[in-house]
Amino acid sequence: MSIRSEEQVLFDELRANNPAVILDGVVDEQEYLSARYKIAYILKEVNGGAGWDLREFVRKEKEYGRPQTWDNIARWTQGILSWEAELPWCELEKDNENRRKTFLRKIAAINLKKTSGGHTANADEIYRAAEEYSQVIQAQLDIYRPDIVICCGTSGPYVKHCYRGSEPEWKMTTRGIWYFLDGETVVISYSHPEARTKDSLLYYGLMDAVKEILSNHQL
Repeated sequence: MSIRSEEQVLFDELRANNPAVILDGVVDEQEYLSARYKIAYILKEVNGGAGWDLREFVRKEKEYGRPQTWDNIARWTQGILSWEAELPWCELEKDNENRRKTFLRKIAAINLKKTSGGHTANADEIYRAAEEYSQVIQAQLDIYRPDIVICCGTSGPYVKHCYRGSEPEWKMTTRGIWYFLDGETVVISYSHPEARTKDSLLYYGLMDAVKEILSNHQL
């Protein structure tokens, strides 16, 4: 069964109980499966609307996602997939639309909260949603079998509710980024792509951690 077929079964069950659920997951199955690393981003929620499909939104020909979030995720993905290279910021800050078009098709994007929220995520709501949808999130990851999971400001609720009864063994990189291994999957605790800091600092902070982790664990 294809990823999309398995997703459909999962989300049909969810929407039977709540038609407002917003679908998420693998943006483009072929691109995701053929990528050097299968990367899943754990996000908080979407902003606005009900009953739509984040995968289709990210894949749209003209939009390729919301720039405030998706420019950084596209950069992070490009960097991870070529982590041995030292990509200069003068290249990474340009041509964002084409980068989104190329690299967002290679990812899975999973929201802890499966219905939309406001402009600023409510931490208590995100924690409650992570508990409510924990089995769904785990089922999604079982389908996607990612090599790398990036928790985008979501590691607290994600780990608390999706790893109940099996406390992960956290490790810290030389420069202070926390991660753990879940079998052959690397789970990294990192900032949200819209964190209030320079995009360049977010990019190189993550790349520094990825290079150390992948060098040490030979993924």
